Amino acid sequence: MTMGEFKQELLRINNKVNMEVFNQGLLSQRVDIICNRAVITAKNRRVSVLSISENMDRNTTEIMDRILIIRFKQRFLEEMEKHFGIRPLAHLKDYDPELEISISVTLFEKDIEELLPDLKVRETEPEKKAGSKAGKKSARNTADADFSKMGKNAIGAQKSAGHACLGAGAD
Repeated sequence: MTMGEFKQELLRINNKVNMEVFNQGLLSQRVDIICNRAVITAKNRRVSVLSISENMDRNTTEIMDRILIIRFKQRFLEEMEKHFGIRPLAHLKDYDPELEISISVTLFEKDIEELLPDLKVRETEPEKKAGSKAGKKSARNTADADFSKMGKNAIGAQKSAGHACLGAGAD
């Protein structure tokens, strides 16, 4: 699998789980690969019921946010294992309701470049029947997501090319 294919599949999983958990897709998303980490920055719409409850009871809204994020992380890890046959070490996620931006970091045991030769997409039964053209088109559109409206500073754009991967415990 190429790095580009991996990124597209990762973003497809991210959007699929977002649809499942939050009942809505992402407006845009981007993935940066840095050694053994995949960092996904996404522009989301606030779940409407949370917007309403936020004005009435901030504590309840924060609890509901946490519950949804925990469920998202569980489903994301399950989908990664089902889709690629590997289970990441962890998937960390946070969301800023004011900016409507989420950031997730997926940690793998090895550098992603090392994992690529052994990765293969495992098709599930519905995907086999439906064919993979629609999924590939969706992943391609998602991978080319545009963050220009949010501004480079809001995203914390980072170029991973040329960065040395640090070993465990390095500062």
